[in-house]
Formats: sequence, structure tokens, C-alpha cells
Amino acid sequence: MPDLIGFGESKLLTQLVMHGKSRRTQLNQASPVTRHASSAECRIKTTTMLTTFELLQKYDVPGPRYTSYPTVPIWRPSVGAADYISSINKAVGAHPLSLYFHIPFCKKLCHFCGCMHVITKDHSRSRPYVDALLIEMDHIIKALKNSNRDCSQIHFGGGTPNFLPPEEISRIMQRVRDNFNILPSAEIAIEMHPREDPDMQRFCDTLKTEGFNRISLGVQDFNDEIQKLINRFQSFATTKGMIDYLKKIGLEHFNFDLIYGLPGQNSIDQFKDTLAKTIFLKPNRIACYSYAHVPWVHPVQRSFKDTDIPTPEQKLRLFETAINFFTTHGYHLIGIDHFADEGDELYAALKNKSIHRNFMGYSTRADAHQIGLGVSSISFVGGHYFQNHKTIEAYTTAVIQRGLATHRGFMLSADDTIRRSLITEIMCHREVDFKEFGARQNIDFHSYFKDDLKLLTGFVDDGLITLDADGLKITPRGYLVVRNIAMCFDKYLDEIKKNARNPVFSRTV
Repeated sequence: MPDLIGFGESKLLTQLVMHGKSRRTQLNQASPVTRHASSAECRIKTTTMLTTFELLQKYDVPGPRYTSYPTVPIWRPSVGAADYISSINKAVGAHPLSLYFHIPFCKKLCHFCGCMHVITKDHSRSRPYVDALLIEMDHIIKALKNSNRDCSQIHFGGGTPNFLPPEEISRIMQRVRDNFNILPSAEIAIEMHPREDPDMQRFCDTLKTEGFNRISLGVQDFNDEIQKLINRFQSFATTKGMIDYLKKIGLEHFNFDLIYGLPGQNSIDQFKDTLAKTIFLKPNRIACYSYAHVPWVHPVQRSFKDTDIPTPEQKLRLFETAINFFTTHGYHLIGIDHFADEGDELYAALKNKSIHRNFMGYSTRADAHQIGLGVSSISFVGGHYFQNHKTIEAYTTAVIQRGLATHRGFMLSADDTIRRSLITEIMCHREVDFKEFGARQNIDFHSYFKDDLKLLTGFVDDGLITLDADGLKITPRGYLVVRNIAMCFDKYLDEIKKNARNPVFSRTV
């Protein structure tokens, strides 16, 4: 899309090279990061990370990412639309809503991808899908009973939401405005694939008109050879061109998604080039996710050779490189794989302990009921989980026939709710005050979790956590095993393992 690129390729490369030289000078002079505003943030130094291969082998096991608890493999098909309606009916009071719209369509299949997607170049398929999505929204609005519920967050995910023509984005947003009170402080975000598209400017203009204020771009890696290997093509110039245009029309908040451990990522210097290009574009947030190689779940991943996949040690070095690079360039480490600059509200949420973890990763608006709309979407409302059908045919048929498409879910017990809160605290803050947590949950922590606490002994012995009568804290050395530590409090893992034919989860390190 040459009309979106602000200046020529040669000038762009010249500026990038000069920028890279400046950044390398800063990196060579910078000491390891020690500036963190609260105990919730790790002081990251390469020398204090989980660097021994023996420990890496010990803790590199399949485990949940804990974007939910209980985790999806334990959810029940017996939980249906009636349970969802009942939970929505009870979701009253001061808590606002967070609306998530899943747009599954993609023009090409990225070979690393684990998201629910529909591969097609036929744009006519989106209109009946949006029709079904609006029917589902109408039934949810009816179930809420009281009109004009406050809405603090709207997110369009995918798939590739900018597959939709601008008019269909406007249709959805108009229905939201007609039925919800979008708060002035609401975050309105959309995931986008930067690509050459003659209609891209009009799509971006529509986002501005409709009130979007945060753009999330999937980058993964800027290296041409890696993009070819994973079948994901977007040049740096194309990505920069989209960012430049979005800034020109007044959008200011950007998220970038990167992935470490991708097939072909076998060079630290090559990976640093992607990190430098990312910094050059100045996103407010960066998510640096671990590649999940699960070919038994996503057969397209069998297209990769074993030699394409970085070893566990190489993968660890890639992530250490990302942590040190970003934290020496003004970003703060958030949770296990997110970074935010000083002025971003995600960093503010970390400091005031209002940060939240859900299916979009680390997020703000922890108090909101999450309403998922569209194929495979997940809701967490009234304290329970509900998921829609996972194929577009089953989803649209269910919505047309019954108004809702609930496929499975989980109704949390009191114990599940307590454990969910604890695991969230570990994943978000990496420390737990036993007395404070017990008072909040009306339990005696030591008695309630007596057996679970015994499972932490090995982590203490390996210097990965500190544990005393007052609480637990994960040390910088234990940063990479946060998921493993949370697993000690998951009462369903044995059941999942017993019933699984293949590994259910990606590896933890």
C-alpha cells in the first residue's frame, strides 16, 4: 500500500540503521534493569534468570497458560445456553461489561497459528456471519434485562478483523451504541494484519470515526525468511506505513504481538533486529508470546522440520534477549510475557494491582463481566465460563435457531473461585500475602492449602520462590516457571492428564 508509506524505502532503511546504531550504543552502556516501581515487578538480570540447562529440563513440562481457571480441557458440554442466560440475568450491579467480538476470517493460513480461523478470500462470507453475530447480541441484550449497561471495553479479535469491510464494523458498533453506554474512558480495540490493501485507508478512517482508540498488530517476526517459513508476510515498510497513517488520523495507542521460539528463530542477532524494528515503531505495549508447538492439535505445524524449531535452550535465550532489550528501552515487564511503557494504563494497573489475566493475555478492566460474541468466543459472566460453538457452521445454525450458541462451559464452585483468584494473583503479581488473601476469601490460607503448599518445596530448594508464614514471592530466578508454580494449586491437572491421549498444553518454558 504505497499511499500509506510516509517516505521511501531507502530513507526508511537509513533512519532504521541510524536508530539501530544509537540503540546498540545504549545497550552496550546500559546496566541490567533495576528500576521498578513496586515489588510486583521483577528486577530482571540475565545472570539471575533460569539459566542452567538442568533446571530448564526439570521444569520444561506441559502446563496451562492460566488464561482461565479451571482450564478449558475440564469444561463440560452439559453447560449450555440456559446456564449462560441464568448467569447473564444475575450479572447486575455496578460492574460494567467487556464485549469481545471474534472475527474468524483470514485470507491466508499462518502456519504457527493456534487461533480459531476460517481461511477464505471470499469477502461475501462475512455479511451472514455479522448478521448472526448481531442476532446473538440482541439475545444477550434481552437477557441483561436492564438497558444501557455500562461498557468499559470493546475488543475485536480474530482471525483478521480487518477482513470485514468498513460498513460491517460500523453495523456492529452502531448496535453496541444503541444498547450500551460506552463509557468515556472505554478501551475500544481491534486486532489488525498490516497488509497491502487498496481499501486499507478507508478501513482505518472508519476506525477513527467509530471511536476506536487502540490498535493491536500481529508482527510475530520481521525477518523475511522466518515469515516465509511460517507463511506470514508483512514487510517492515508496510507495517510502518499503517502505523504512520493511523497516527496521522489521530490514533495513539498501539499493541504489538511478537512470538519467540518460532521455527527459524535460531539466531539471537537476527531476533535483535526484529526487536530493534519494533522499538523503532514505538508501540505502547508489546506482547512477546512463547510459540506453542502442538502439531497434534494444529496439523499445519507438521510442515516444520524438527531442525526448524529452536531448542529449549535457544528459546530461553531468545526470551532473555527480549526481556533485557525491552526493559533497557523504557518498557516495564508485565506478568509473564507483556511489556508496557511508562504512560500506558497496563503499567498503571500493574502498580495498583488491578491488572487482570484472561483469554487476551494481561488486561485492564478486571471488574468487568466478559461477554464473548461470535464463533468460539468465551464469556466469563456471573463468575462462570461459557464458550460458543467452535465451527462457523455450528455457530451460525445455533444462533439462527436459538439465539445463542453456547457449546460448553464451567460453573465454578466456591473452591474453584478461591483457586481461580489465587492462580490469577500468582500469574499477575508473582506474590501472595497469605493473611490478606485469606481474609478476602474468608479462609485460613495455611489450613485450606495445606497439601498444595507441600508441592512448593522443590521451588524453594531451587531458589525459585521464597516461602514463609506470611506469604510466597517468586524470585527473579523463578520468573520463567510462574506457570509451574501456579500448577501446584490446580486440582484438575491429574484428571486432565488421566483422560488425555496427547499432551493437552504447550510446554511451560
